[in-house]
Amino acid sequence: MDRQHILLLGATGTSGLAFLDVISELAQKPKLTLYVRPSSATKLPPWTTSNSGIRVMEGNLENKEALRTAFSPSEDKSFPAVTTVISFLGAYLSLQAVLTRDQSHPIADAFQHAILPAVKDCKVSRILVLSTPTAFCLPEERKKMSWKWWFYTMIPLLFAPQGNAEMKGIAEAVIKAGAKHDQLEWTVFRVPHLKNDDPYAKVIAGRLDRTFEGGTDLSRASLVRWVLREVEEKHWVRRAPLLGNA
Repeated sequence: MDRQHILLLGATGTSGLAFLDVISELAQKPKLTLYVRPSSATKLPPWTTSNSGIRVMEGNLENKEALRTAFSPSEDKSFPAVTTVISFLGAYLSLQAVLTRDQSHPIADAFQHAILPAVKDCKVSRILVLSTPTAFCLPEERKKMSWKWWFYTMIPLLFAPQGNAEMKGIAEAVIKAGAKHDQLEWTVFRVPHLKNDDPYAKVIAGRLDRTFEGGTDLSRASLVRWVLREVEEKHWVRRAPLLGNA
């Protein structure tokens, strides 16, 4: 892990902050670049701004030049080029979007038009992004999922159309980019309901069918530990596993 330079998207969200908590406990830490919106930098834990292994870079998700700079080595060479991008970016749910049935997806658009092109330009070879089983479901899974999961995946379609469109767009943008560039090792990890409970809970990864033994809950810290293992082990390259606690 200490050979990795990870760029984190969504660092100031709840899952991003859980990621930073887990990183702080590691004996061998990766280099970290936290790419945050200018208005969000103050939400970061104070220790991140004084850590020599962490750099904070501000910019909007649509700013391709700022992203290229964040992916590139630092001028003093203390930070090498980014090796892996991890995204915990997700949709911002609102009552207005529910009432208007809004299905816009600005974060997915940013992936398509800025983030993924910058990844290609800077030759970043590994990207792991968050999505949901509701938003992204393989055709063969639709035929084989249990009634419990079928019902579970229907709820966001009804009550969070904008959020569902956002997470679907993120997954599809990454998979489409991977199809065009065979050197991009992508993983779309699909998460159910995220909670702040047992940080060491066992995580089950698999396909969304009747054989999946994971639950509909997932602790954020256990998710982070799974993602960090996957960065190193690469069991799910070019695949979209569903995650759940045992």
